[in-house]
Amino acid sequence: MKHYLITISGKTYDVEVLDDPRKEDVRVQVDGELLTVNVEIVPEVSAESKPAVPAAANVPAAAVPPPAKAEGGAQTIKSPLPGVVCSIKVRTGQKVSPNDELCVIEAMKALNIIRATRAGTVGKIYVTEGRNVPYGAALMDIE
Repeated sequence: MKHYLITISGKTYDVEVLDDPRKEDVRVQVDGELLTVNVEIVPEVSAESKPAVPAAANVPAAAVPPPAKAEGGAQTIKSPLPGVVCSIKVRTGQKVSPNDELCVIEAMKALNIIRATRAGTVGKIYVTEGRNVPYGAALMDIE
């Protein structure tokens, strides 16, 4: 349907919207990878009434649910709080080190950075940007 080149933080993504964007779940192709995304219509807000973007916050280690072991020795990173996944900073197959940023979850207007707890390779990613996640929900595996 529509084709876009979207640049985020200096990285350009080739995005093709395959379904009607007015549907709740929409199929898109991002850099050749087929994804299903949840679309929420956001009312336009004037620049004067737009709230300031909250600063990113680190989630204290004590608040993070213990990582679960997934199949094959992979570690499942779980959500330390309920919220909305604002951004996913890694892709499947990407190598990560301890403390690397994996994703950001917004909760109560605060942006909470979820970091890798160990070195490894990102396996399955269970969430998409814009999705609500409950406490303890699986976010991704690190193999």
